[in-house]
Amino acid sequence: MEHQNIPIDIQTTKLLDWLVDRRHCNLKWQNLVLQIREKISVAMQDMPENEEIRELLSGSYLHYFHCLKIVQILKETEASTKNIFGRYSSQRMKDWQEIVSLYVKENTYLAEVASLFVRNVTYEIPSLKKQIAKCQQLQQDLSRKEEEIQLGTAEMKERYYASCKQYGITGENVRQELLALVKELPSLLTQIGAAASVLAPAVHFYQACVQFVCESPTEQVVPMLRHIQEHGNSTVYEWRTGIRPDIIQRPKEEEMKEPTEEEQIDWGDFGVESPADSELSVSPGAQPHGINWAISMEPDTAEASGDAIDWGDMEDVAPVEIMLLETGTQGRAMVLSL
Repeated sequence: MEHQNIPIDIQTTKLLDWLVDRRHCNLKWQNLVLQIREKISVAMQDMPENEEIRELLSGSYLHYFHCLKIVQILKETEASTKNIFGRYSSQRMKDWQEIVSLYVKENTYLAEVASLFVRNVTYEIPSLKKQIAKCQQLQQDLSRKEEEIQLGTAEMKERYYASCKQYGITGENVRQELLALVKELPSLLTQIGAAASVLAPAVHFYQACVQFVCESPTEQVVPMLRHIQEHGNSTVYEWRTGIRPDIIQRPKEEEMKEPTEEEQIDWGDFGVESPADSELSVSPGAQPHGINWAISMEPDTAEASGDAIDWGDMEDVAPVEIMLLETGTQGRAMVLSL
């Protein structure tokens, strides 16, 4: 009996041929498997409600060991149909026991399982290995991209806060902070106007330098800066005309509220027509719920009776001359004849 436990090395691709050559399996085992597959298809039409059986039947291919598992489950579900001789009167159990016996006959299950084993080792497992390697490579690429994006995010975050620092804001609520800076603009302009007086010596030196080098007439340079030195934060009207306005109306500061999801546009009831409107839109002799598009080209009686506009005799009207001024000293005339 010890010689039966000696292992035998068989090449994987020749396992099925070895079983057939040693007459462990029938040479026409494939025909026997086709008959078994037909019986399995018929037996699957009548199965009990069981979670384990549902999982087994959901597989792509049922082989001998699956059938053994189904028989073991049916021994529990069909226990009430067992007689005193140990046999089952249930047709389900008889069908699956017949399938198992056909598998065992002439060791057909060995040939089928060997064929599945060779196919898995030769094709399925290498394909899964390639797919796993591809997924691992994709995972590495995505991890690298994630690191690059995180570095880019940190860099953009630093640039964002640097830009906010240039504008003198924290960056938590950019819109509100910029509006707050606008409110501080008048006081900032007032400070600039007050500080402009420090440049008076430089302005005088620049004026003297221009008169000496360019031999220009005594025309004042940098007039706007001189105006700011004398009047401070003034208006454009005062700078152009030299007259201080009595009242300065500044635009009102309105705080814009952030839109919320609850705020929706009320489009009104365009599809609802009130009874009063429907009564007004219907005239005698017209079709209901319709619009009378009839347009008459004949003159109205009111116009014929003297209520119409009297355009007069257009031939006696003299030509109208319109002057289009391009500049303050030049102009161009255009005559329109009516």
